[in-house]
Amino acid sequence: MSEPIFERDIRNTDPNQTAHRKARFKDGWRNAVAGDEYAANTLRELTWENLGYRLGKLFGETSAERVDQMYVWCVDQQRDKQVIQ
Repeated sequence: MSEPIFERDIRNTDPNQTAHRKARFKDGWRNAVAGDEYAANTLRELTWENLGYRLGKLFGETSAERVDQMYVWCVDQQRDKQVIQ
């Protein structure tokens, strides 16, 4: 398995922060689609915003429903990883 492309995952895991996390994820996706470039230093730590940015750079413009689905998938993956560890 390859090493992650970030140094530290600092995403909030608090389920009570769902709306905030989702908004940051969507902001990052929008920034990527708009052509914004995040500095390498910004991408050293994994946040909800730069996770959205990374996926937005990869997948580009898509429907709001697809972005929501990707967010839910990411939350599920984060939760499952914590259960396994």
